[in-house]
Amino acid sequence: MKCYSIELPAKLESLRIAAPFTAAVLLEIPNLPDREHLIHDLALVSSEALTNAIRHGAMVDMPVSLGYSLDANGITITVTDHGSGFDLEAVALPEFDQMPEGGYGLYIMKSIMDDVRYQKSTTGNTLILTKTWKGR
Repeated sequence: MKCYSIELPAKLESLRIAAPFTAAVLLEIPNLPDREHLIHDLALVSSEALTNAIRHGAMVDMPVSLGYSLDANGITITVTDHGSGFDLEAVALPEFDQMPEGGYGLYIMKSIMDDVRYQKSTTGNTLILTKTWKGR
């Protein structure tokens, strides 16, 4: 298993790093099926998760972290912040017929990833996103 992580300032400008970092990590996997599609999807998921961490969970003086653990079967993306946290199950679906500006992040993550979990601890809040590609 290979692991990669980066700590970023809790500022929206940090989002510029997420997509290239995701692409660089996925290039480490030989013979990855549908690489372009996966890079696009996982860059989107990483960006959405980081946006939520920065907007809703980050404390100004504490960085957010983006991590990847990957092997031949899939990838796990983790995003950690140091805010007050939230209840993943309590987040409602977006109002599709109302076309709000925000509120789609978790919906997008759950649509693309195979598993979306959240852990709150004394050291931070971690969103854990898993995608498998064995048999794709």
